[in-house]
Amino acid sequence: MTVDDVSAVLVGITALRVFAPDVCKASRLLLRAGVRVGVSELLQNTARTPAPAPQAPHDQEA
Repeated sequence: MTVDDVSAVLVGITALRVFAPDVCKASRLLLRAGVRVGVSELLQNTARTPAPAPQAPHDQEA
């Protein structure tokens, strides 16, 4: 390994250490937002669906 390889590894490790917490927080935030949107979408779809009208029994003529 050369000095350039070592410095590249150190830069990568430093970048991970610096940006990993922000990436984790952002992914959690996006997941929460997606769950909220999904739940609200499900609630809206079920609230708008009307109940089926009861059907009268058919008289069978034999």
